[in-house]
Amino acid sequence: MEQRVVPSDAPFFIVGSSRSGTTLLRLILCGHSRLHVPPETWFIADLVAHFPLSTPLSPAQVHDATEVMAGHYRWPDLEIPADALRAQAAALASPTLADLIDLPYREHLRRAGKPRFGDKTPPYIAIVPELLALYPDARFINLTRDGRDVAISFVDAHFHGRPYHADFEWTAAVRLAAQWRASPHAAHILDVRYEDLVRDPEPVVRRICDFLGEVFEPAMFAYRERLELVPERERWIQGKLGRPISSDAVAVWRGKLSALECFCIEASLRADLERLGYAPRFGARPWRPLLAATGWLLRRLGKLLDIAVPALERRGVFRRAVYL
Repeated sequence: MEQRVVPSDAPFFIVGSSRSGTTLLRLILCGHSRLHVPPETWFIADLVAHFPLSTPLSPAQVHDATEVMAGHYRWPDLEIPADALRAQAAALASPTLADLIDLPYREHLRRAGKPRFGDKTPPYIAIVPELLALYPDARFINLTRDGRDVAISFVDAHFHGRPYHADFEWTAAVRLAAQWRASPHAAHILDVRYEDLVRDPEPVVRRICDFLGEVFEPAMFAYRERLELVPERERWIQGKLGRPISSDAVAVWRGKLSALECFCIEASLRADLERLGYAPRFGARPWRPLLAATGWLLRRLGKLLDIAVPALERRGVFRRAVYL
């Protein structure tokens, strides 16, 4: 007998590292008849750092929190006039922080005609406990991709951050995910591999639907009909979304990285790659002392590399982008 799914309206969050397939997953989930995921918000990280998570806000705090939201550079992506947000916030009686944050989500649900919202802001992996304080029933889909491919994508998309940086986004995300996995929050988190999603999408999306308490709908895979949901200024880095799902972007590092580039990236990411089960090219034991020394040196030279590599690229010293 097929188990009956009891739908939930609890919010869900797609988290992890940028350039890991989170936009693809967002568009897939937006194809569900009950789910909608607005553009990335980002401002919640600032809000939870400065305002009470559960007690009602004072009028001054409501004003200040609203200004944090409307003043964030990502706010225009939500296509909600700042004055409309201010008016709605001012009309709330003794709101909590979650009540304020709900305002743009509810507006997007109204436009989409759906009952349940999600959020796709990858760095929210850092504030899982705070989000659970706001939304105790929240669910988190942690999307992970091979760090070498993420590093390449960061360079190609002109994103800030390189593998040798101590705060490289991918490194921080996988370590935070491991921390939450060993915490009381583990039951709220589903780990998904990008490589599994693009190689065999349906079982992965079915698993996500089960985790969210939703019935799988085949129409979710018509994601190319929803490209207008991607903010216009981001579409230039999301060109692959116009194509059918494929594994073409899996292990691109094998074709794009020179041996030296691969060695340097693995010197910075090796421990986390191996912990996640991504086999390193330079995995043999004799390489390990040199990898460790190279990783240390790259971290020490990081600021110099940040200046020198782009300068040499501009001068034409390199014939292609340097993936360091």
